[in-house]
Amino acid sequence: MNKKSTQKISIQERCANKALDAFGEIEVAIDEYMTQPYGSDWRCLRWLNKLAYSSMVVKYMKGQLDSQIEEVENKEGCDQLEEGYSHLNLKQKKAYLKFLRHIDKDIETYCKNNKPIRKKRIKTPAQQVKNLTYLSEWKKYKSIDPVEIPRARMLFIYNTSSKKLTKFEGHLSVKGSRINGYDECSEKTLTDLKLLDRLVEGGNIIASKFMEEIPRSKLKDGNDLPTKNTLLIKVIK
Repeated sequence: MNKKSTQKISIQERCANKALDAFGEIEVAIDEYMTQPYGSDWRCLRWLNKLAYSSMVVKYMKGQLDSQIEEVENKEGCDQLEEGYSHLNLKQKKAYLKFLRHIDKDIETYCKNNKPIRKKRIKTPAQQVKNLTYLSEWKKYKSIDPVEIPRARMLFIYNTSSKKLTKFEGHLSVKGSRINGYDECSEKTLTDLKLLDRLVEGGNIIASKFMEEIPRSKLKDGNDLPTKNTLLIKVIK
């Protein structure tokens, strides 16, 4: 016995079928419009809002009235089409065209108002620091784990080549190979490693005022791009 193969319907086909089924209601509204002596107060947007389909479905209703609108417009002066709408005077024909075009406009408006918003993917700390360049170890100093940087409110890094100590303050994150999310980024030259020990071993209070302790160095705007010579000294959460 041969088994009948069932063809799987794609999501797009399901949405299109659902839209065309629902579009029958619009066609009914159009037919009823022609029976009303003064037109109709039916509004497509109001009906779509009540229907509450996703824009992924409703977008397949776009363009369904194009051929009908072209027939009523009859720009080429076709005698058959002229006869087909001869029951409408010029004023009624304009009102009918307006009704059809308003349906098209309402479909477009609904899709625009209900456009799905993609949630921004939030990277984990490990994902953020994946491309961060830094020096793991230098002399007796070891860098902190870089995953500690995202969401920290303070960070100190030390360039072992330029002897620059940089302080970041803010709601910190890492973007690519740069420190991001800071409100302030300042640096001073620090050559006294005993003073650096004080920062490494000290607590939050020492860290918060540490830049003021560095003598004979002017506070400057810092560089937010760590290099292969940069130690990640300390974070404050």
